[in-house]
Parts: sequence; C-alpha cells; structure tokens
Amino acid sequence: MRKIAARETQITSFVTTDYVLDEAITLTRFAHSHGKAVELAEATLASKFVNVVYSGEGLFSDGMLIFKQHADKEWSLTDCMSFATMKKYGVRTAFTFDAHFEQAGFATVP
Repeated sequence: MRKIAARETQITSFVTTDYVLDEAITLTRFAHSHGKAVELAEATLASKFVNVVYSGEGLFSDGMLIFKQHADKEWSLTDCMSFATMKKYGVRTAFTFDAHFEQAGFATVP
C-alpha cells in the first residue's frame, strides 16, 4: 500500500477508538504528567473533529478475530481493534507512523 501525501487528502474529522485513546492517555501520563494526560483526554472527548468509537462486544470480537488470525504479525490487540473499526466504518487511511497499518492493507498519513 502506498503512503498518501497529506496534501492529497482532505481531512474533515478523525476517528479513533477507546483503545487508542487509552494508550495515548497512558503514554502522556508517564511521559509528561497526570495533568497533561487529563488535558489530552478532555480535549479529545470535547473535540468536534475527533469521533471516539467505543469498542463494545462486537468490535472487540472482530478485533480478537483479526488478532488470532495473524499470529505471524507483531500486531497488538489495539492495532487489530483499529483495523476492525476501520473496516466497519469504511476508513481506508490511518494517520499513523505505525507500519502495521500498511501491512494490514491501509494507506497511511503522513
């Protein structure tokens, strides 16, 4: 899958999952501070441009299925939850530096 240059896309909003938000908040907590982690959480949840998809039982099952089927990959469960969410919502491009998304067949930005 080729990388898509940022100027080739017109991004109007972002979709993320509760799993990705959890990882970002946790990383911010340990890399910076509890206060910064809370700021990140509140800003993300209040944003008009970010839609947080909560996994629930269905998406969790879909993510687990992807995880189980790809033992040959070093994909995390969070990666697989993201792949399942992207498939469900027809998202083809991920804003990420994680090469696993290209391995799974998605385009990436930047």
